[in-house]
Amino acid sequence: MKTLSQRDKRTLVLTAAAAVLIVGYFMVLEPALASYNALRSERDRLHSRLERLGRVQSDLGAARFGQMSRHVPVFDMPQAAAEQGVLFRDALTRQLEQAGIQVRTLQLRDSRTQRRDGYAVLAVQCQGRCTYRQIVQLLAAMKQNPYYVGIEKLSLRVDTRNREQMSFELTVFTYAN
Repeated sequence: MKTLSQRDKRTLVLTAAAAVLIVGYFMVLEPALASYNALRSERDRLHSRLERLGRVQSDLGAARFGQMSRHVPVFDMPQAAAEQGVLFRDALTRQLEQAGIQVRTLQLRDSRTQRRDGYAVLAVQCQGRCTYRQIVQLLAAMKQNPYYVGIEKLSLRVDTRNREQMSFELTVFTYAN
């Protein structure tokens, strides 16, 4: 058996290395690249779909915001306590007058020591006489008061002599800085 020359050994080593590279490319690298390209195209397809859904969502969001703005109460950001209390009391007084409710007492209760979410709570207590229709009309219009936050107390007592009339006690509150 003949020994291989140095040149033949180099050729064999280079041929074996080339064979390993070619087999490695077709067995490992090409499937990995194909998988990578498939995943990349899937990602691009999903990304475009997500953008389309986002556009549809924003269009629906604008429509929903328009619908909600008719149902959600109007609210102005709280002012200083003294100013907010007067504004709230005056707006509530106008609403009581528009509903035709006779108010006996209307009192602004300032409880600055009681705080919710960093704001002082101001309450207006009122007592008087009304009909059921008038109190329902007031409650329906209450959300139009820009200073109104919520109702703390509402009690109704029907007059035993005149069943159409009732006395009420209402406490509504707002926030102030």
